[in-house]
Amino acid sequence: MWNQGGYGEGYGDQGGGYLNTSNFGSSQLGSTQTAKVRMRADNIMPVTVAQIMTADCIDDRFVYDGITIHQVTVVGLVRSAKESPTSLTYEIDDMSGPLLEVKQFVDNDESISENERVALVRENIYVRVFGNLRTFQGKRNVAAFRVYPISDINELTSHLLEVIYAHAYWTKTHGMQRDAPVTRPGGNVTLANSSRQGVGSTTSYSGQVEVGLTSQQQQVLNVIRSSMDEQGMAMATVCERLKGMPARVVRESVDFLSSEGHIYSTIDDDHYKATDSM
Repeated sequence: MWNQGGYGEGYGDQGGGYLNTSNFGSSQLGSTQTAKVRMRADNIMPVTVAQIMTADCIDDRFVYDGITIHQVTVVGLVRSAKESPTSLTYEIDDMSGPLLEVKQFVDNDESISENERVALVRENIYVRVFGNLRTFQGKRNVAAFRVYPISDINELTSHLLEVIYAHAYWTKTHGMQRDAPVTRPGGNVTLANSSRQGVGSTTSYSGQVEVGLTSQQQQVLNVIRSSMDEQGMAMATVCERLKGMPARVVRESVDFLSSEGHIYSTIDDDHYKATDSM
């Protein structure tokens, strides 16, 4: 049941995104109901299926604990798995609510070699999912940009602790004055930082440093993070920004960051966006 793909190689290096408070009060949604929603989690939010199903859906925005959430991570057991040339579809069960549909769009047609295809995770294996919340025909689901099997039962326990901590943090924060600056407990140190080595970040978005990356990989990640474009940043632009770094090193760094879940491809294999960006 426990396969390769350990905690430190996936979500652990993401940087504790649910504590990013840089855009508090950045927008109001217009109606009497939505005007109250003035905070958002800019990065990946650890959640359970029950939280996804009970979150308020306001103008295609999901609101939970008084904040708007978009990118989430869920840990659960694969109950069903279906494969097609363009997508992998799962039903995930974390024992907190109904089965959650997760769809990961891939390019697995016959022209792609076997070792380059995205492998389907089989039933009865625990996985961690990263993706965007969405609703289609009234049914809530996750459009995944990464699904990987977990190899250590402690990752399930850690995820539940992070869900509890995030809930407690945002519940407390939502009770504060919305326009007042919010100080994170312990600076930028998250629960993950205090419990495991190599988890979380040590600085804010603009200077965020990830433990376990080489200096070249960190530079590439910071450049991609700086992109505000919905399509992400093109490889040519990354190379242009890092003129002193050989293109081969840039490509190798991008491949590594993508495999570790720090970035993901968007419109094609040449455009990338950071998983902890807006």
